[in-house]
Amino acid sequence: MRAADDSDPLVSALNELSDLGGKGDRAGLDGLRGRLRERRLRVLVAGEAKRGKSTLVNALLGRPVLPMGVTPLTALATTVCYGREEGATAVFRDGRVESFPLSALDDLVTERGNPGNRRNLASVTVVADAPVLGRGVELVDTPGTGSVYTHNTAEAEAALEMMDAAVFVLTADPPVSASERELMALVAELSVTMFVVLNKADYLVGYHTAGRSLAAPGTVGGSGGGLDGAGGSGLARAGANGDSELAEALEFTARVAAEATGRPVRLYALSARAALTGTGDPGFATFAKDFTAYLQQGRAADLRVSVAAHARRMAGSLRDEAILARHAAQMRTGSAAGRVDAFATRLVAVGGRRQDATDLAAAESARMLAELNAAAESGVRDCAARVGAQMESLLVGDVRSAAPAEIERIGRTRLAELAVATAEAWRQQQAERLEECLARLDARLTGDLRAELDAVRDAAAELLGLSLTVPEPGERLAPDLRFFYLVAEQAGQTELLAGAIRRRLPGEAGRRRARAYLHREAASLVPQQIGRARADLQYRLAEATRQLIRAVADRYAESTGRLESALRTAAAAREATAGDGARLDTELAGRQQVLDHVLTLLDEATAEAIRASGPDAAGPASGR
Repeated sequence: MRAADDSDPLVSALNELSDLGGKGDRAGLDGLRGRLRERRLRVLVAGEAKRGKSTLVNALLGRPVLPMGVTPLTALATTVCYGREEGATAVFRDGRVESFPLSALDDLVTERGNPGNRRNLASVTVVADAPVLGRGVELVDTPGTGSVYTHNTAEAEAALEMMDAAVFVLTADPPVSASERELMALVAELSVTMFVVLNKADYLVGYHTAGRSLAAPGTVGGSGGGLDGAGGSGLARAGANGDSELAEALEFTARVAAEATGRPVRLYALSARAALTGTGDPGFATFAKDFTAYLQQGRAADLRVSVAAHARRMAGSLRDEAILARHAAQMRTGSAAGRVDAFATRLVAVGGRRQDATDLAAAESARMLAELNAAAESGVRDCAARVGAQMESLLVGDVRSAAPAEIERIGRTRLAELAVATAEAWRQQQAERLEECLARLDARLTGDLRAELDAVRDAAAELLGLSLTVPEPGERLAPDLRFFYLVAEQAGQTELLAGAIRRRLPGEAGRRRARAYLHREAASLVPQQIGRARADLQYRLAEATRQLIRAVADRYAESTGRLESALRTAAAAREATAGDGARLDTELAGRQQVLDHVLTLLDEATAEAIRASGPDAAGPASGR
């Protein structure tokens, strides 16, 4: 394997490309050069929210380093790399850099401690002394995707652009969703190698009985914990009963993953949570063994292939810009100039659709808000009736003969529990509905933009005779904010005096007044909690809409920005003097020639890496 030095075609390509790119391009290339120099593979742990990604990273590290919880936590993509002096480094968006102990991670990278990234962090890097990291890998824990309620999807998708390999985390409950299939296809396309993990498999019937076989190497597709997506016959050999939940989940997930990626995948059933306990987990042990073997055998080659792929995408985009500018500049007169103008009009039309998309987002948000308010009104009635019936059952049952003060104490505690539980169930139901609506809206807007970009490609071919690589739309989004219920008794002086008297009344009179008080409290406390939940969701919806509108603008700008720049260059060339126009054409031709040379170097480096790796070094679901 060639070392990363000045004689290396890959290093040469990156250096030449850096001279041609803009500020953002150079920053990305600096990161690629750094990973190549340090021979450090960047492995992204990706998937939707609540799949156990942080727990899986901790299991690979051998101890709980990253925050974990039963609710989605990760707000910011967090890179974990090797080092003896452990700690965290936070880079803020204003350029400040601060160091923190590992104990501060909860306040930096979680929605609980840093809701909506209110600290304005650009990145967080964790240094940990873990054996797996010492094998030349950095692990990137990402926020979950696919939910507007519990993560920041834009942050997760931005991390996709700079990964080398990936571990895609799924669970059987819920099963693979349409959005997960879409994300899996994207991750497989952008990564050189992808492992697929079915986490929380210990909840499935058949997992524990299959555990001994899952740990035995060679039982399924060459190693125990994995399932080869090319066929499910290995399930029986893995010890999974054909009728078990595990067998069904493995077969379904492997089929969906193979369809999404376009190739067979290796699927590992495991429990990351169990792996962190003293007892361990056989499925995770097999995954960890295969992952470690991959780092030893395939990491170096995959790193070079991945870096070359990242650079090739950038070089292709820059080359398109140069070709379009030069070609359009030469089409000065007659029908040729008209075709350039028609293409420019096509790009302007794409930009004009941005306002249409913005208007659609605003209209759909207003519709969702109206539906939320209507649901709140009916929810108050239904929830209040349910809580009232449950309180009545308590008052005529367990505490019927208790002292008034005891009735009030027990009843008030139970009422608070019921009010919060009922309101939270309603809030979760409405949040899921909003998530689905926003996901459909986002998919619709992305589909509309993709259709516009397809039209741009077609127009370039038809009008200019060019085959352009127009970027795909990116960044789906979603905010998250903390929420809590307020159930403490809110009493003025009059109520305080009345309560003191009520609790001291003897016999049935006191009990009757205590029961009446609790019914009044139920009639007001439940609507209060539904109201708080509705206000929380209203805020989330408004924030999601604002972010979606901003993302729409960014998507349109990023998708056509280089092409618009090329047309501006061409327009300047057409208006320039003959001498200036010739000089500009020579400059663009030289730029194109350098980029052609860069692409040749990248092809050479890729072919060399694949030859050096040998036929057995590629990891599961290799994208080479």
